[in-house]
Amino acid sequence: MRRVGWLIAGVCCAAAAANAEERVGVLVLAHGGEPRWNAAVTETVGGAALPWPAEIAFGMGMHADEAARLQEAVSALERRGAGRIVAVPLLISSHSMIIRQYAYLLGLRADGPWMEHAAPIDVRVPVTLTRALDDAAVVAEIVADRAREVSREPASEIVVLVAHGPNEEADQARWLAAMERIGAAVSAREGFRRVIPVTMRDDAPEAVLEEAVRRLRETVARGAEDARVLVVPLLIANGGIEHKIRERLDGLPCVIQERALLPDARVGAWLAERVRAALDADADGFAGGDLAAASDARAARAEHHRGRSGSAHVHSVSSVKADGRSRAVIE
Repeated sequence: MRRVGWLIAGVCCAAAAANAEERVGVLVLAHGGEPRWNAAVTETVGGAALPWPAEIAFGMGMHADEAARLQEAVSALERRGAGRIVAVPLLISSHSMIIRQYAYLLGLRADGPWMEHAAPIDVRVPVTLTRALDDAAVVAEIVADRAREVSREPASEIVVLVAHGPNEEADQARWLAAMERIGAAVSAREGFRRVIPVTMRDDAPEAVLEEAVRRLRETVARGAEDARVLVVPLLIANGGIEHKIRERLDGLPCVIQERALLPDARVGAWLAERVRAALDADADGFAGGDLAAASDARAARAEHHRGRSGSAHVHSVSSVKADGRSRAVIE
């Protein structure tokens, strides 16, 4: 995985950098779900008391109406004086089609998985797309709390950590690797016999989905042979697919924790930390894919904006190496 960051060109002194930071706008990107799902996200973002103006864009960017909502959020930040936008995906993982579509719509990639249904939006300021939650410490902390709520004797219990999961195999491997790290932290903190990561892969092709269901059931059934099994969802909020966990485990001996990650003030604190990290010139950013794709974004976005308004409102993007780290620089 290449690591990328975004720098504002022309910042040549501390005073200019401070001025640029004051004009930051925060764009929270969220999948969206039932009203209570959206409310949990809104509550968490609102409770974060961010020192920058913030907007939430709900949706995966699959369709034109979702791209329009993203445009509304970006335009609102620009109207509020943002000279730079830090976009934070409030998602479980940085490795998915959704992340790549966000990057495409924001002009950070030349292509996206649903580009035939939604075109890049009009962004007139530099944008940093950060990583999602992944294996951030806050995730393990909340998962540990959720597991403890349904636990009796951790040493004799197995936790099955269940996430939505991606469609593509390369993404699946990265999801599971991050979930393994989360599980290790939870086990170390709470003393569970083991934490086993499983993904539902709910949007994958039928054969992949069927295998995911089989593995989920098999994992719980085998664990229950000599341990009490706790099933803990690794989901952003309730009001999405959590009911499917119970449906797919029907008839198996296990205790299912119903609560997802949100609402939780710790995620709001993580959000603020993620923005501050993005404002650090040495911070890692994320362009939702290879720099090779990002390096072509200028032409794609320029052509798109010419088609809209007759002129291009776009910054050129080039790939460079700085201190051995891949970095995309807005010029």
